[in-house]
Order: sequence, then structure tokens, then C-alpha cells
Amino acid sequence: MMTSLASPEQWIFGILLLISSFGILLTSKPIQASLCFLLALLSLAALYVELSAQFIATMQVLIYAGAILVIFIFVIVLFQDAHNQIHQFVAQSKSSISILAIAAFLLAFGFLSYYLSELSTSTKSLPEGFGTAHSLGYLLYVNFFFPFEAVILIFLIAVVGALYIGRKER
Repeated sequence: MMTSLASPEQWIFGILLLISSFGILLTSKPIQASLCFLLALLSLAALYVELSAQFIATMQVLIYAGAILVIFIFVIVLFQDAHNQIHQFVAQSKSSISILAIAAFLLAFGFLSYYLSELSTSTKSLPEGFGTAHSLGYLLYVNFFFPFEAVILIFLIAVVGALYIGRKER
């Protein structure tokens, strides 16, 4: 008999995270998508708190739900014309995007199912300092320095690309 590894609160926040994530994908209005994104970020932060990673949850709320979401909304409001052009393109290629999204979901679900089946039901205690600023900093800047810097570079390229797409012709 398999026992559940998640508490009822984790199930609630996980389902809320899934619903808000689908809300991001299914809504056609960018401000509504941003609000769904905010709900997804807050649900993820609540899951971090449930997993005893309070520092990561705090940074999730401060950095992503605070700063980055404000930048998203600013860009949406500033470049509304570019969004309308992108929306027309998406409307033309909706079936191919839907097929790709379903394939990506099934692939992610398969990987998640595989890795969850490998988990044991035994409970292990967390290592000392789990979820603290020191342990996170050590992991990011010692063990995962190059992937961390690559993600920062990708974000920078995405911002420059968004500015390029949204610029007005003079």
C-alpha cells in the first residue's frame, strides 16, 4: 500500500498552482494572465513554506511576485500594440501551439511520474540549514555557478528581446 508523501495543505496549494498555471495559458488578456501568474507564484511560495524552505519562499514573494511581476505589468501596459500583433499571430497558429502544449505537458507528466515513482515512502530528516540563505547561496554560487549565470543571461536576452519587439518604428 502506498502512502501519500504530501500533506493536505500541499495538495491544496499544488492544485491551486496547477489551476493558476492553466489560467496563465488559457486567458487571452495579459493583465488577467499576470494575476494568474501572481496566484501561481504565491501558491509556489506556500509550497516552499510547507517544505520548510522559508527563505526561498520569502525570496519567491519578494523577487518574483513583487519585482518581476511589476516589470511584466509595466511592459504589458507600455507595449500594448505589440501584444495585439502577437495575439493575432497566436490566433492564426492556435492549433499547432495547442498540439505543442499538450505534447510538452505529457512529456513533463511522464518525467514527473517517473521521478515520483522512484521516491521512497520513508521519511528522512532535512539536513541542517536546509532552506536558509547560507545553504542556498552555497548551492548557487559554488555547486551551480555556471547554470545560475546562464539563467541570468537568458533572462537578460528575454528582456532585450521584449524591448526590441515592443519598440515603435520612428
